[in-house]
Amino acid sequence: MYNLEFENDWRSYFRNVPLDIQNRFKKRLDKYETFPSFAFRHEKHGLDFFVDEINQYRVLFTSDEKSKIRRFYFIGDHKEYEKFLGTRK
Repeated sequence: MYNLEFENDWRSYFRNVPLDIQNRFKKRLDKYETFPSFAFRHEKHGLDFFVDEINQYRVLFTSDEKSKIRRFYFIGDHKEYEKFLGTRK
């Protein structure tokens, strides 16, 4: 079982996604707490993020297997996701 933590900026990103996406994220919390890391797609750019998709929205988080902590950094649409990663201006 993983403990879930959220970066300080998470709230501002979370508030900017539609309510139905917020609700779908909340329904997935048990998935984030229990699923092994290999169940998630790893970020391609060589960064240490895992990516989950909720419709056209991306959720970025890290997973520390030793401490069993998953830390969430970002949720947003694909364009905002690319900006967050620095691959789009």
